[in-house]
Amino acid sequence: MSAREGYERPEPVRSPTAISVPEIARRIKGEQVPDKYKAYTFPEYVEMVLEDPRLIRNAYQRLYDMILSHGVERKKRDGREIVRYKFFDDPFGRGADAVFGVDDALKDLVDILEAAAKGLGPERRIILLHGPVATAKSTIGRLIRRGLEEYSKTEDGRLYTFEWDVSALDDEPSPVVPCPIFEEPLRLIPASERRELIERLNQIFKEEYHGAYELDVEGELCPKCRFYFNRYMELYHDDLEKVLQHVTVRRLILSEQDRRGIATFEPKDKKNQDEEELTGGMNWRLVQVYGSDSDPRAFNYDGELCIANRGVFDGEELLKLQEEFLYDFLHATQEHVIKPKKNPRIHIDTVILGRTNNPEYRRVKANERMEAFNDRTRKVDIPYVLRVKDEQRIYEKFFQGPRIGDKHIAPHTLEMAALWAVLTRLEEPGGDITILQKAKLYNGESIPNRSVDLQKLRDEAKNEGFFGVSPRYVIDMISKALVNDREGCINPYRVLAMLEDNLKDHSTIDESRIEEYKELIEIVRDELSEISQEEVRRVISHDPKELQEVGQKYFDHVLAYLNDEKVEDPYTGEEREPDEEFMRSIEKQIGITEAQKDDFRQEIANWISERARKGESFNPEDNDRLRRAIEKKLWEDKKHNINFSAMVSDMSTDPEHRKRKNEWIERLKSEFGYCDVCAENVIDHAGAEVAREELRRREQS
Repeated sequence: MSAREGYERPEPVRSPTAISVPEIARRIKGEQVPDKYKAYTFPEYVEMVLEDPRLIRNAYQRLYDMILSHGVERKKRDGREIVRYKFFDDPFGRGADAVFGVDDALKDLVDILEAAAKGLGPERRIILLHGPVATAKSTIGRLIRRGLEEYSKTEDGRLYTFEWDVSALDDEPSPVVPCPIFEEPLRLIPASERRELIERLNQIFKEEYHGAYELDVEGELCPKCRFYFNRYMELYHDDLEKVLQHVTVRRLILSEQDRRGIATFEPKDKKNQDEEELTGGMNWRLVQVYGSDSDPRAFNYDGELCIANRGVFDGEELLKLQEEFLYDFLHATQEHVIKPKKNPRIHIDTVILGRTNNPEYRRVKANERMEAFNDRTRKVDIPYVLRVKDEQRIYEKFFQGPRIGDKHIAPHTLEMAALWAVLTRLEEPGGDITILQKAKLYNGESIPNRSVDLQKLRDEAKNEGFFGVSPRYVIDMISKALVNDREGCINPYRVLAMLEDNLKDHSTIDESRIEEYKELIEIVRDELSEISQEEVRRVISHDPKELQEVGQKYFDHVLAYLNDEKVEDPYTGEEREPDEEFMRSIEKQIGITEAQKDDFRQEIANWISERARKGESFNPEDNDRLRRAIEKKLWEDKKHNINFSAMVSDMSTDPEHRKRKNEWIERLKSEFGYCDVCAENVIDHAGAEVAREELRRREQS
């Protein structure tokens, strides 16, 4: 039987209605790794390695392959290629830990892992995720830990360790002793004899697996395993084959909870920090058993760097450690060893990942005594999200769907909160571009009749994304609005008010920028008012038949204008000059100036001609700019016939008003996702704006 036979992990068969204990037990059993408890001899393991050399990959190579195993997506955005690693969409938690908007930073991280996998230097560095609070640094660490756990359960990601049968030794209290740091079994072959086997494995790896890096098994056995190795070598007079008969190889499944290959570390009180938390320390009970505090069997290999062997060490707020404590990382990175007290050096194979915020990073960077440590770090900047769409997706993870329990979230609520958050992170642009237009450009939108060098905008503002309001503050305020709501629906105006009213009470808000943040909220309110009025305008004025008629008339006059022809009057049959006043009344609705009208008209004519070549009929609804222009024109023509003041102030006195308003409410619900409460509110808001505008016009006249 092939050594790889039987490794495919079967898909569990699930019954959607079964909830009995036997069914639950059957599911759990079916989801387990097939050789989870299987014992292999050392020769069997060597045979397995010769069939699949990937078994001996180091920690960086395994992590890099794990990320790639979930796929890579490449797409064009803003004229440049964006690489998206699907692993960061959170394939394990249905998107709950998905990371959005920092694709460039994630590519930097994966590039470092690729270079480390190829042995180009970063494998001897600390990877330091750096950025302001709430930029998904912890989420990235959590995804990596979970990803390695799941990958180690698969056929492609499997790895193995070993244990000793020490029953032949007369002074051991237990017959079986596992390797305390889950070492690669090939370390049992002395380094002087290991090279020939490694060369053969690399040849197979390149020919059969198209390997993109070199495999190797570096380092020596841990002190405890070396102790047993030497005891058996003495017992069998250096007969390695007999020594290895006391070794059993077993599948290693990485687990954060079981502390196998995945370690997390959080700094404690500086006064109570102890290097044994990283390296392990003496077990004084075993010192009494073995009679010496230098006996490797009396050492507890439970330091986080020992636990992380074969996987990842993930350090939270790593730079908050004392300087002396950070020195342990120097050898751990550069030489892949740690040196506990009264114990030989321990060779480790682990990815060291750290996280830090701006203040701690600046403090350590400025400390000349930390030069050696700083030289051994690779910083990956994780900024705040600068695309409104991506920021909105962060909030949608927490507030999934338009309803949270019995509460409805009105359209544009999360979008406007995201827009404000992004605006706080942007530098004011130069020239005649507003900060709102800049946010729209970053969001993939265009500014009508303007050509902007987006990359130049970015280059002029290198610090963007490292200041401003964190997503946590916005999420907290949305939650607060939901809790305090009494109408069953929260709308964007309420959330914006909540964001504004709580600025001075939030500990992470820069007090010197509060007034600036309030001004940005006003910008968002104005933008929201425009969006709300346009949606109300659509439901009131959007008549497909009327839109088609006006669109066709506009096209006829544009075509005659461009060809220097006349237009036939459909009523009298007379030929007349194209109606310039009519065309301009539409074009002005979307800001087309007198100087720009010819370009716009040619653009529309080209668009219609292209559709005609494809056999597609003219429909103004298929051209967003033309549709909006005509809808706004129809709105201007109709709004004067609607008594908004009466509708907003007292609906009960006029049944006809109520009937018309109910029709608009139903359209807002079906077309834009409003509920009864927010649909009526947005109509009242738009009506009040129209009423105020009419009042201003009368006063001016």
